[in-house]
Amino acid sequence: MKRRQFGLPFLKFFTCYHKFPLALTVLLVASAPLLKPQERNKYQVLTNLQIREMLNTLESDIKEHYYDPKMHGLDLDERFERARQKVLAAKSQNEALLYVVAAAAALNDSHTHFFPPAAPYGVDYGWLMQAVGDSDCYVTEVRPNSDAAKKGIKPGDRVVSINGIALTRQNLNYVEYGYRVFPQSGLHVVMRSPDANERSLVPMAEVIPGQQLIRHSDMMTWQRNHGHDVSKDRSRYHAEGTVLFWKLPDFLIEPADLEPLVNKTLRFATVVLDLRGNPGGQVSALTTLVSGFFTHDVQIGIRETRKGSEKRVAKTRGEKAFAGALIVLIDSRSSSAAEIFARLVQLEKRGVVLGDRSSGAVMESQFFPHTVEVSPTAVATYGDTITVAALKMSDGNSLENVGVLPDERILPTNADIAQGGDPVMARAAELAGLKMTVQEASKIFPFEWPKEKMPEID
Repeated sequence: MKRRQFGLPFLKFFTCYHKFPLALTVLLVASAPLLKPQERNKYQVLTNLQIREMLNTLESDIKEHYYDPKMHGLDLDERFERARQKVLAAKSQNEALLYVVAAAAALNDSHTHFFPPAAPYGVDYGWLMQAVGDSDCYVTEVRPNSDAAKKGIKPGDRVVSINGIALTRQNLNYVEYGYRVFPQSGLHVVMRSPDANERSLVPMAEVIPGQQLIRHSDMMTWQRNHGHDVSKDRSRYHAEGTVLFWKLPDFLIEPADLEPLVNKTLRFATVVLDLRGNPGGQVSALTTLVSGFFTHDVQIGIRETRKGSEKRVAKTRGEKAFAGALIVLIDSRSSSAAEIFARLVQLEKRGVVLGDRSSGAVMESQFFPHTVEVSPTAVATYGDTITVAALKMSDGNSLENVGVLPDERILPTNADIAQGGDPVMARAAELAGLKMTVQEASKIFPFEWPKEKMPEID
């Protein structure tokens, strides 16, 4: 199944609707995973030749589907030939897979990635972080009773470095991508507390074991039982008087299922649409949301592919569209469809956008699943996402690597993060005619750890 989607960079999918554990939130491919040698050997089921086959398939997908046939001037043949030599000479499975990941990264494209086979084990790092502002990254959540909590990591701590890599907003996504793909059992981190005290720590992750070898039938069962249910309403709501607060977690929802959600807004005077942390999703879902919040047809942008350019327009629902006041919230994790919607609100002067600058990861990608046989009865499932189109907004500009700058940029302080305050939501409430403290505002959509740390294979 191939489904067009805006973005979802950095491993939001393995197959089209196969979500990865939300707890896998940290770090860059700087070294091999920190598992013990016997544990690494236990899971090494791919040969260098099989991994070279994956590399060749990735190259073919890029050449066939990448939106820019000139590859931005990159000599793709030379780049992949060097990667092939490195793969064949690699001394471990993970080393060889890293060369494949690096070959895809050579395009410097936020949505073209290689996704190696899922490891039959996972880790829960026990803490989450996020970029705030233009440079720094902060711990936002720490799971109770985790090793990170026991070693003193707290919300509001600034993450200075991880495994010797200085952490910034600019490299955070690559760091997270790496350690989601290659889980680590321990991380060497340097934290700076709000009082400017720096300390070095090694918080250990909780290793969640699984099967030593995943059969093809196991993967199909997992997808049926744990796959992403796009028909389920995963939004969160809070109504107060004539104001509706709506947290839309992503755009992984069918248009027909999104329309009833838009209908819920019609009896309110103001809607606060919270797109913070929203990674994007289906193009069709974005079009449906735009149709539901604009009383006129809206040009989403110019879609540029290797075959040419075309306008993308969202037709209004007319009288069935929400015509009241609109306040949109975004942050550094608002990507693709989420930031496109926020920018449309600005360009069309439809409402106000609050929060932090969005991620600037706006392309249209497609996932291509593949398998490689590892034994007569087992296959390894892997894949890649390839950017098939770029988008320019109606003002002629691209949001890629730029993001959306809110009308009011509101950044939480160390104290806000440490105490769980939400100044962005508090300001949104104020604009909607409600009075809330930052602590009261944080209770509208409090953070919730996922119930399952890792989907089980039945």
